[in-house]
Amino acid sequence: MTCRLVRRIGGAALLAALLAACADTLRGLLTGAPNPPPDVEQACALASTKCARCHPIDRVVVSRGIGAGRWQMYIEQMRLKPSSGISVRDADVIFRCLRFIEDACTDCKQGHI
Repeated sequence: MTCRLVRRIGGAALLAALLAACADTLRGLLTGAPNPPPDVEQACALASTKCARCHPIDRVVVSRGIGAGRWQMYIEQMRLKPSSGISVRDADVIFRCLRFIEDACTDCKQGHI
């Protein structure tokens, strides 16, 4: 964004827009998963941040329904990529998010929301 645009939008409006964009990303991961507990919301916030470093978060959303075992495999593959920035601890937290989604969204099939 240019400085002129930021001034035109205003600081408060810009902050609100950025927060809304982050909420939409988090909601994308949790779409169809009713009432996630706070620790899962935090786990999904981390997953959104880490996963979106390398690919659109929609790639994760449309993959729901693949099963916990495959998620563990994919998370480990991503963790091993030097540019991912995913630590062993991060991988456990990301898995908590994706496991919750797999368990909570019983009508999710691979490729469908």
